[in-house]
Amino acid sequence: MTATRAARNWAELALHTGLLLVGLGLLQVAAERTNHRIDLTTTRELSLAPRTEQVVREIGAALRITVFYRRGTREQYTGLLSRLQMANPRVDYELLDLDRYPERARALGISQYGRAAIEYDDRRVVTLALPEEQLTSGIVQAVRGRARRVLFSSGHGEREPAGEGDGYGRFVAALAAENCRAEATSLLQGDVPDDADLVVVAGPRHDFLPVEVDRLAAYLRRGGAVLLLLDPGPLPNVAELLASMGIQLGDDIIVDREHSVIGTDGLAAVVELFKRGNPISEPSANPIESGAVLPSARSVDVVAPAKGVEAAAIARTGPSAWAMADPDRARRGETPSTAAHDRPGGAAVVVMAELGHDERRGRVVVVGDADFASDAYLDLLGNRDLVMNAVAWLREETILAGERAPAKEVFRPLSPLVLTERQAHGLFLGVAILQPGLVLLAGLVVVGIRRRRG
Repeated sequence: MTATRAARNWAELALHTGLLLVGLGLLQVAAERTNHRIDLTTTRELSLAPRTEQVVREIGAALRITVFYRRGTREQYTGLLSRLQMANPRVDYELLDLDRYPERARALGISQYGRAAIEYDDRRVVTLALPEEQLTSGIVQAVRGRARRVLFSSGHGEREPAGEGDGYGRFVAALAAENCRAEATSLLQGDVPDDADLVVVAGPRHDFLPVEVDRLAAYLRRGGAVLLLLDPGPLPNVAELLASMGIQLGDDIIVDREHSVIGTDGLAAVVELFKRGNPISEPSANPIESGAVLPSARSVDVVAPAKGVEAAAIARTGPSAWAMADPDRARRGETPSTAAHDRPGGAAVVVMAELGHDERRGRVVVVGDADFASDAYLDLLGNRDLVMNAVAWLREETILAGERAPAKEVFRPLSPLVLTERQAHGLFLGVAILQPGLVLLAGLVVVGIRRRRG
């Protein structure tokens, strides 16, 4: 009896052990076939940016990355390169010590530490191996080949494609990271070249001449792409061009008293409503979640259908915003009023349009503000993604749209903190009144106690 019971116990133990081993084996097989990484770091340092993933997934042939590092720094590059290979097995990489393989580095055109040689088909690109955005830029250059030519219009007080503050130095650097070469041009000198991939009109203070508008329209009819960033102010000839496409350029300024952006003059428009499914604010299931801030915006909307034009407003301010008819009143801090012909409610501030009937259609994106893409505001909330996604759509390279790797260090003269009016009042009461009041009260209590003990 005892022997039978012992045999049965051993049999059950063997069965349980066997079932456990089989279960572990099946779990291992399932894990290998459904490999998935979960990044729990707050900055997502162990994951590729969505835009990088899109770029890597589109690689259709073998791509080789050779990184030359300084002794002792190999691990800095291993994580990023392994993640690229996991995203696409066609990516192969090699890490070499520059001091041990100087001839190999010289043959690939590298003479400095931390550089990567990216080889694709018969092309080779040398770039920085870190940060991720820089390496992604090199991959784009190797895969795409020719650098895209981006022309910034000049002669009307536009923003400079360099400098700081209200300049576009960071925007131009972001374009360079996506294989774009920026240069200034004047439409008075002649037609827009056929090899121009994009024309950017960045905050003109003076109107375009009729001949310049005609050349811009002719470029669009040939299938060109134009990004219009237009601050509040009279631009009748530009407005007439847009009106021919059914787009109305408002002669107003957007004011939102219910929202405040710390560090601005109070006129900033917070864009929090985006049209669903469009490739600029919601590309490839990577929507702009944080909204955007337009420091000095005018309304831009589609008001009438135009023949051969497909246009849509894709971004609006919140319902608490006003479109004030007189920008000077807004700058003086006056309260919006319907009696002064100010319009309450959310206003459209971004429009995208396609025109023409040919296979290659002209594309236009109009934003009622130029400050948001300047050095002072580009890295605020979703501003960078908004303007770069617009560029990607205009260039018909929507693969480059999506959330980008965040900048490691961004110096700007303001805080990216957006508050409602109630929150702003609460912050003021807490910081300017409550805290000093508590200190004063504590001092009075101490003085009273000392006098009693006196």
